[in-house]
Amino acid sequence: MVRRADAIEPADELDESTVVSPFDMPKRSSLAESAAQAVERRITDDGMAPGTRIGTRRELGDLLAVAPSTVSQTIRLLEDRGLVVTRTGPNGGVFVAEPGVGLRLARSIMQVSGSEVEVAEALEVRDILESAVICSAAEAAHVPSALDGMHHAMRELRAATDTADFYRRNLEFHAEIAALCRNTVLRTIYRSLLDVVQARDPKLAVLPGQNARKLHERRARVHQDLADAIANGDVAAALVAARAHAKHGRAVRASSRG
Repeated sequence: MVRRADAIEPADELDESTVVSPFDMPKRSSLAESAAQAVERRITDDGMAPGTRIGTRRELGDLLAVAPSTVSQTIRLLEDRGLVVTRTGPNGGVFVAEPGVGLRLARSIMQVSGSEVEVAEALEVRDILESAVICSAAEAAHVPSALDGMHHAMRELRAATDTADFYRRNLEFHAEIAALCRNTVLRTIYRSLLDVVQARDPKLAVLPGQNARKLHERRARVHQDLADAIANGDVAAALVAARAHAKHGRAVRASSRG
């Protein structure tokens, strides 16, 4: 019987399959999202087989260095993505799940090497999926706390000090939107493409004659419209904002760092 993470009974001892080294936490605006990505990367990089025990709720909290409430949110994110299952009892905890279609797609996409051509292609496909991801996020019913990551990312986007920082924050904002997408396969494909792009840290360059500050302000307003539509569950407004986002996203992406 599978029970939610909050009900897991922590074990007193680590067994041989428990991961004991610290997780590599990515720099994300949502701590739970960062923790989920760290666990997902560990599962993939270590080639953990389905059924491998990752640890109890308490053990994950220690390894991730996060609070119990964040551990619960992290496990829920991983469960929603089909990456883990939880089991109760003396030997219970969090275990690697059988890979569904979403995870298989993600692993296939992550085989991309990250060359500049492939990053450009990943961006092109991401742009095609953008509106669908945004509208799907607006369609889903979200409790206010589920929107914290998106709102935080929006504040960070507005506070960006230069064009390069603005673009990094922009990608983080869209990662948070993707986390709210109700379609598992769409979310997985989009997030995997975004990971390919973020791994190369591409930069944004303004077009000749453009004012960087005014560009940032205009783009921030467009992104705020996206956040508002999703928070309000307004699919029609989300579609309008998504179209404006695509229309105004005309700045040129410079070559990614080598």
